Amino acid sequence: MTAATQALLEQALRLTAEERAELTEALLRADGHADPSLSAEELARVWRPELDRRRAEIERGEVQTVDARTAIEAMRDRLRSGAR
Repeated sequence: MTAATQALLEQALRLTAEERAELTEALLRADGHADPSLSAEELARVWRPELDRRRAEIERGEVQTVDARTAIEAMRDRLRSGAR
């Protein structure tokens, strides 16, 4: 992470949870990863079946969970190495 990116992250972490959510949404929209036509309630409704399916898989023991920090670090390693 560059010094500028690190400084920006530190600033973002000082925002309230609501402000961070707004910033995240704006960044995702700018990158084309969020549908700006969906409200938060519609987005929650659209994702509910997927979240329910994933929770059921965990409860049935079909998948193993991974600590978020471990998963993020693994993804960073993959991105650094160019792996997909």
